[in-house]
Amino acid sequence: MDYFKRKLMEGSEIAKRDHQRNKSEIVKLVKEMFNQEKWGDEQYKKKLQELVLKDEELVKDVIKKIKLERGLE
Repeated sequence: MDYFKRKLMEGSEIAKRDHQRNKSEIVKLVKEMFNQEKWGDEQYKKKLQELVLKDEELVKDVIKKIKLERGLE
């Protein structure tokens, strides 16, 4: 495997890891909201929206890097 392809694979693995971490943060926040009976609280709602937007960007990044790995882009 050449250097470039190996670096692309590493990049997609990092992107996948970041996506998984962000998903964990979303689950953690939702559990905290329920435990503290803060569902619908504006502060939590804003933080949750930020995490969801970040997750959408991370998913796009993962897809892009996988396509690059496979030579589809």
